Amino acid sequence: MKKISYVMVGHLVGLTVLVIVAVWGYSKFWNVAVVNGRGISRLAYINNMERQGGKQTLEMMIEEALILGEGEAKGVKIEQKVIDEEIAKIDARIVAQGQTLEAALVASGMVKADLEKQIRLKKIEEALSASKEEITQAQIDEFLKTNKDQLPTGKTKEELQTLAKDELTAQANQASVSAWMENLRSSAKIVTY
Repeated sequence: MKKISYVMVGHLVGLTVLVIVAVWGYSKFWNVAVVNGRGISRLAYINNMERQGGKQTLEMMIEEALILGEGEAKGVKIEQKVIDEEIAKIDARIVAQGQTLEAALVASGMVKADLEKQIRLKKIEEALSASKEEITQAQIDEFLKTNKDQLPTGKTKEELQTLAKDELTAQANQASVSAWMENLRSSAKIVTY
């Protein structure tokens, strides 16, 4: 009789522990938060996130997949050294502003791996879509004339021309990237649910 009661007590204790673990697991894994004893379910959280920013996030993820896929198809590989050089440039700019790279990453909700991924994507995009357009002196002169009120003071003529050329080159590259991405999207098979 005692043997049976020990077995029953053992089963009862085991069942109790199982129930406690199941309740804890449900609360921990099915809820993203508990407020005053009331759970906020992971599913409700995901649905809300999709409504608020889901389309934008999905579009960003689609673009990333397109860029990485095209880079792979065209054999574009971005070496870690190139990424590290870009991070060093970013770090120098941030330090010059009195911050650290780590603090800037935390403030933007990122980790270093996210920054590396963004740089890799940008470099692949640049390699596959960079504008071949040469900026002419006439374009530089027109830019300087049109934007004279916004140009920094205390710069030499050569510095202003370099600034104008850099800005015009960036604009041409952005237009080229947009056209390239639009072409990539139109030729891709994208199915969303």
